[in-house]
Amino acid sequence: MTASGEARPRAFDDAFPDAARCLDAAGLSPRGALAIDRYDALVPPPWRSAALGPAAQSALVIAAGGRRLGAALARAPEAALARDPLDAFVMRVVGEAALAAAARGSPARAAFAFETRGGVHADFVALGREAGLGASSRLGLLVHPAHGPWLSLRALLLLDAPLAATRPLAGFAPCDGCPAPCASACHGGALAGPRFDVSTCGATRAREPACAQRCDARHACVLGREHAYAPAVEARHMEASRASIVARATGGGT
Repeated sequence: MTASGEARPRAFDDAFPDAARCLDAAGLSPRGALAIDRYDALVPPPWRSAALGPAAQSALVIAAGGRRLGAALARAPEAALARDPLDAFVMRVVGEAALAAAARGSPARAAFAFETRGGVHADFVALGREAGLGASSRLGLLVHPAHGPWLSLRALLLLDAPLAATRPLAGFAPCDGCPAPCASACHGGALAGPRFDVSTCGATRAREPACAQRCDARHACVLGREHAYAPAVEARHMEASRASIVARATGGGT
């Protein structure tokens, strides 16, 4: 108890064990928690708690490290969907976790990294970094100490309960002193400069067959190689995102 008699914030897994088990079974870990004021400072207005959940006291940032999410999806009914099976699976599981949290006394609202609200995306990389899920990297991805670049930021839950906040990873700077094998492995030179060049990456993926089903730069990272996605899983993600890039480049999409 605090001096005011209020219960001390607890870790999400301790406060909501049923919701945590639901997420774990789907490969939706690691996770990190932010106090709601810190969350609100990192997202655009349509994503803030005033719009999503005015009574929220904390935000849980949900990631998926390594192969477990892909393996869980392969066993799920959503795997048979022709369009966006992964997003549909994550939506269902996170929704079930929200219901489990509500059953423990805390209403929860889910939001997802693939969504736009008010026409804008939230910066899930910034949220994940602040929640201690990884550090920024030359690859433009959040890199986790164990999973390396094989980490995807998927969703968040806004909860009407305080959670013990997790902290940024002090002292973890994965690219400092690294010889950057990712830069030489990139087929388009998107990592040649001091910052990841998103437009160069997109243009390369639109034309380069070697980038259709895998990212050689990501595979070249020295961290977390044993956690690389299964080839079929990576191919599905790469082909879907490549199709979107080509559509935008040719005027066939947004």
